[in-house]
Amino acid sequence: MSREGKYFKKIKKDYQCKNLCNPFFRKPKKAPNKRFFACLLALSILFIIFLFWFFCAAPVWRINNIKVEGLTRIPDTDIKNKVWEQTEKSRYLIFKQDNILLFDKDDVQKSILSAYNLASLQIIKKLPKTILVRVGERPYSFIFQQGNEFYYASSEGYIIRESVVSEDNKAKYLILENKNTNSLLDEKNKINISTDYLNFIFELANSLTTHQELSVERFIIDQEFNTIKVKFKDGPLVYFDTKVEAKTQVDRLVLVKKEKIKDNFNKTNYIDLRYGDRIFIN
Repeated sequence: MSREGKYFKKIKKDYQCKNLCNPFFRKPKKAPNKRFFACLLALSILFIIFLFWFFCAAPVWRINNIKVEGLTRIPDTDIKNKVWEQTEKSRYLIFKQDNILLFDKDDVQKSILSAYNLASLQIIKKLPKTILVRVGERPYSFIFQQGNEFYYASSEGYIIRESVVSEDNKAKYLILENKNTNSLLDEKNKINISTDYLNFIFELANSLTTHQELSVERFIIDQEFNTIKVKFKDGPLVYFDTKVEAKTQVDRLVLVKKEKIKDNFNKTNYIDLRYGDRIFIN
């Protein structure tokens, strides 16, 4: 055997440097990086704190403008003051409602409606800093008199206290006078008479306007059941039945005035139309 052959026989194989991998054994898992998770947790907490501050306390959401649309009689400063008062109230004990995201629309809506008799009210948040108030006022339909007090009223029977009745408008609007011993106004500023009564009064007023010779001074409601009384200018007090068509009774009145009373209309005390064809005249 040669010298070189002997040399190779003496060299042992080194298996320690081999990167042997047995596919039937699992690789040992690496230990989790605690520093990475600690940083991730800290960043998450800081992000949550930032979101909390941004949406609850950041100046970008602070209300600085209030717009009011639809008013004709009530000063818009009155409505704006109600909204500004709401911004000073607290929300969730620690926050103020000057933050538009925390502003309580329902609460301020109740406050405004309790102070003003409006047909509609809408509170709109216009991000980031504006509150829009859209108001629908009740239109004047007639004037309601109770004692020496006069009020504008809507067709639904709601009293409108925000405006003082002018003398000029007393000649323009239908006047309904309450001659009951008790007040007819409830806690919601609504006249406590039925819708049928109001509808009959409006129908009666429309029928009477077609006859220029019949000049109405006022309509009267009292304790007499199913009765509306009409006082004519320089004329009698006429009793109408609310259960009978208004136009039919007006036609009877015109016929009686023309054929029986004639020129004595202003000397007549009263005419009672509540008994059909039997008309009582005093």
